[in-house]
Amino acid sequence: MSEVVKEAAECIELVANLSSTGEKGGEKVASGFRARARSIPSTLFTNGFTYTATLLAARGSRRLAELGFRNSCRSIVDEVVNVMRRGGADAEELSYGLYEAILIYLLRSVGAVRATNFRDLITESIGNTALDLRASQVAEWIKRFAEAYIEK
Repeated sequence: MSEVVKEAAECIELVANLSSTGEKGGEKVASGFRARARSIPSTLFTNGFTYTATLLAARGSRRLAELGFRNSCRSIVDEVVNVMRRGGADAEELSYGLYEAILIYLLRSVGAVRATNFRDLITESIGNTALDLRASQVAEWIKRFAEAYIEK
């Protein structure tokens, strides 16, 4: 679990830096991410990972969620910045997608998920109570770091 704590801190620091990059919408994406980080743990606890992942993809997008299959948080955040520059999504959609991508990335980094695309992720997660528990733990770390790093 210590590895996920370290990775989560690094990821959330990158998200927090969106506010200071001067990118148009960066502050709104970071603020939205913080809001997601505060609300999603209860959704995970109540409904499980499969429902939560689908909800996040519906409010963000499957394409953004699949950024979580990349090999670093830096590449995830950089791609979100590219989407912001192109005007490819609004800040709320980006905050949902970024949250889900980081959640997936962290779950993959601790070996809780083996999928390489969204469809396989959903298939792998159905009825997987071990994944539900691990996702809840990871989401709590994301929440705490988001509260610490991202200003209201």
